[in-house]
Amino acid sequence: MDWSGRIDGEERDVLRVHQIVKQMDLEKLLEEQETGKKVCFVSFNSDEGIIRNKGRIGAKDGWRELKHNLSSFPVLEDEIQFYDLEIPIEIEDNNLEKAQEELSEIVKKLKEKNYLVVVLGGGHEIAYGTFTGIKKYAKSKEESPKIGIVNIDAHFDMRDYDKGCTSGTMFLQIADDCKKENLKFNYNVFGIQKFSNTRRLFNKAETLGVNYVLASEMADVNPDNVYKILSENDYIHLTICTDVFRITDAPGVSAPQPFGIDPRVGMKVIKTVCKHSKNLTVDVAEVNPKYDYDSRTSRLMSNIIYEIILSHYSTF
Repeated sequence: MDWSGRIDGEERDVLRVHQIVKQMDLEKLLEEQETGKKVCFVSFNSDEGIIRNKGRIGAKDGWRELKHNLSSFPVLEDEIQFYDLEIPIEIEDNNLEKAQEELSEIVKKLKEKNYLVVVLGGGHEIAYGTFTGIKKYAKSKEESPKIGIVNIDAHFDMRDYDKGCTSGTMFLQIADDCKKENLKFNYNVFGIQKFSNTRRLFNKAETLGVNYVLASEMADVNPDNVYKILSENDYIHLTICTDVFRITDAPGVSAPQPFGIDPRVGMKVIKTVCKHSKNLTVDVAEVNPKYDYDSRTSRLMSNIIYEIILSHYSTF
């Protein structure tokens, strides 16, 4: 999908994102010589994990709406360069695992070229591909990298995957991979819904040492606890499942939350993570245009994505 939107002129102070974003294939992205502040969007065109998880389908088109809304945002920082991997990752023959592996290779290669990688879903199954890419990149730098996951989510997404992976299994998969590779599983979830996770999932989280904050406790999050996560890790995977937000703000998701968190409360954690992370990678999942009344959800998440970029590069 091409980036397009309002044009107020060609002067630097009236430019919008769609006027400066560069769409390229992977080969050209890797040949780019820009070494400063640069962002690359990667799109994951998939509902497969949600279908397997028996959720509301439609998130495969989420990335389109996110780009549509990002297009008309004003360029607020001349030094930030915007790039877009022009061809989205597709699922062929329902082979989610192959697509996740493709995503992991793309994330690794882009990180090697110093891009801030922002993966746009698709279902939350993107998180497994994103993390695996971070891990590949980090392990090329050091034998035992410290990678922290900050998940803004109503769900633990740690269901068993003996019958195949879904949009609800990724973090158990990651835990098992970390165990096999002798890496610490540092998983932190903000926004957990008490009634959306079984006792088995809460028990599994306790067993695996998962740090979590209930949605009802989000307003009282201590920033020091967030700083602790960041100080303990050299690489941060920020992953946001849009169903964490309340249904009035985010109706277009696979699992709507009537008691979801206030976006402003979530942003306090998100901006802290983005501003103080040593090495950041981001993915945003489960924007579902099919159920998105008045584009509320895609507008919200587009704003959050832009705040993430500006916070990471410490501008506005």
